[in-house]
Amino acid sequence: MKKYFSITILFLILFLLGSISISAKVDIGGELAASLISIIDNEGSISAFLQESLDLELFLPAFNNTQAKFEIYLFNNPMSGGFDYLIKKLYLKHEFDKLYLTLGRQPISWSFGSMLDPVDFTLGAMVMDEETGGKYQDAIEAYVPLNWNSSVSLVAAFPEASQDIKWGLRGRTMIGGYDLTLNYVREPEIDFMGTIIPVNQRIGFTAKGDLGPLGVYGALGYYFKDNDNGNLAYLIGGDYSYFFEAGNKIYFQLEYLSIKKNNLSSILGSFFTGNVINNLNENIGLILGMANYEIDEFSQISLMVISSLNDGSIIVMPGYSSQLNNNLSFNLSTAIYFGKEDTIFGPNVSEGVQQRPKGIISIGFTYSF
Repeated sequence: MKKYFSITILFLILFLLGSISISAKVDIGGELAASLISIIDNEGSISAFLQESLDLELFLPAFNNTQAKFEIYLFNNPMSGGFDYLIKKLYLKHEFDKLYLTLGRQPISWSFGSMLDPVDFTLGAMVMDEETGGKYQDAIEAYVPLNWNSSVSLVAAFPEASQDIKWGLRGRTMIGGYDLTLNYVREPEIDFMGTIIPVNQRIGFTAKGDLGPLGVYGALGYYFKDNDNGNLAYLIGGDYSYFFEAGNKIYFQLEYLSIKKNNLSSILGSFFTGNVINNLNENIGLILGMANYEIDEFSQISLMVISSLNDGSIIVMPGYSSQLNNNLSFNLSTAIYFGKEDTIFGPNVSEGVQQRPKGIISIGFTYSF
């Protein structure tokens, strides 16, 4: 089903392009990045590899009320020793009188500004303000604006690991200055390397607004399966910005997330590579913090921290970025893991668990065009 769905979308876009006048302008934009990534293991050994990527997007002219989008991400894969790719966008979007219909490969995320989101359409689609491959889905989305601040959207996605459809329904409105959403997701049964993962369902509620000078937000999720007891996850957070007279700014963000251990790996993604063998129903409490200071108009430093209240393990992520000119920027990011053996963010010693490094350093340049 997924294969034929993708092929159908490709032919529809080619047909649309053929219908557009040859004289119509098609622009190309994107981002070229190269980074040297060094990994420090728990014995102190250092390994390094070059990570290169090209994010390429075609800006196609609209045809009546229909628009086509195409974006592809090319990158070298150190695991396979060659280049790989991810199609981010390959879709048609048509605007009806009271309906927007999007058909094809498209980004789908219900993120609301938090560093982690326990009630997104795909858990882990956005992690610490960075998107992951889980954000891009082969799907059909129907978006209905009810008025200027209320809407309903329905998503039917086609996961790679299942022949069934993944469903999602979301409503959004504004009450008393607070942005409120309510959503439902039903994920199909997945056969993952011979292991059957049963149908997962979740109901999520989010709220976001201002409380004086502070921005406040929260999320509440209820996870359940067929013929199984459900469990809750919740997140509360806030942010604050301060502007100096010179024009620069400092920004703070703080969150607390409570979630069952067996759902943690989906939300944290690459930050969480194991340690889910025992006590899967254990409730994990995470504190997340971020500080970002704009040194000037072109450069900034940042610090992000994730800490487990259960065992005291922690990730510290300092970073620096600078805009060298209109197109070229320099980026430095690090991740350092602290904790005892087999803690949430500590070194892995359990058999069959992917080994987590002691630290990661990434230095690179990005060219936008």
